[in-house]
Amino acid sequence: MGCPLEFVISQGACVVNCPSPLYTLQIVEGVPSCVAKDSNGATITSFGLTSVAPETDESLTGTSYINWGPNFVNAYDTFTQDRAVADATVGTKTIRQQLFNALQAAENARGTPAGEDAYQSARVAYYTATQGDGWAETERERIAQTKAQPIIDGLVSQYNNLKAKQTEQASTIQVINGLRDKVLTVKDDMAFSVRTFQKQVDNIKNQINIDKKNQVDATKATVSWIEVVLNWMIAIATLVCIFLLLRYFARSRPVRRDYGPYAPFDMWGRPPAAAAPPPPRV
Repeated sequence: MGCPLEFVISQGACVVNCPSPLYTLQIVEGVPSCVAKDSNGATITSFGLTSVAPETDESLTGTSYINWGPNFVNAYDTFTQDRAVADATVGTKTIRQQLFNALQAAENARGTPAGEDAYQSARVAYYTATQGDGWAETERERIAQTKAQPIIDGLVSQYNNLKAKQTEQASTIQVINGLRDKVLTVKDDMAFSVRTFQKQVDNIKNQINIDKKNQVDATKATVSWIEVVLNWMIAIATLVCIFLLLRYFARSRPVRRDYGPYAPFDMWGRPPAAAAPPPPRV
């Protein structure tokens, strides 16, 4: 359990450490308070402190209150405002009184853009005068935590969204590449199938040409055989015609032969009565 650097433990809780030597931490009516006394020990003014439960996170030990969460920030802001009032009451310096009055007036005029700017200016001037230049650095850190952090978170969120989109796009590109590889594979398969089919077609064409050549050769052989037969038939027909012509010419010239009285028929198969009588023998 611990408290920020600007706090101390009082009655089991964390309270802002009262700046010495002007103020001391005392219990007033059961409440931890910063008490300002004069040289005679008489109380000039006092203001109570806001108590915050200690944190158990040891990693925060030794750091400023701005890192300890809004409860500590609010408690320190309340202390700062109460101390400003106490300082004005004590009247350590006239300039502080004037700055405090300006801060009060600016705070009362808040609610408009101009009023907010005037309040911030008066606040910076007063707290710098009362707490020194270190307050400005602490205030910048507090503003960075309370106001700049949402902007940083927004930028981080945008970065994460862009990174997620990049991952999604990378996944899409990977899917597209996979589809492209599949398309190329199908294309190669189609090309191989076309080549195979073309080869089969060429084989069929070659077989058809071979069959045609065989048919032509067979036809030529058949025609050659028919030509031989026809030549023989023509030769035989020629011989028959020659024989018939010779027979015809031989019949057209009568030949006399003496067969005697016993020739029953002539050479043409006619009976003897129709045949001419043979000439007498001398």
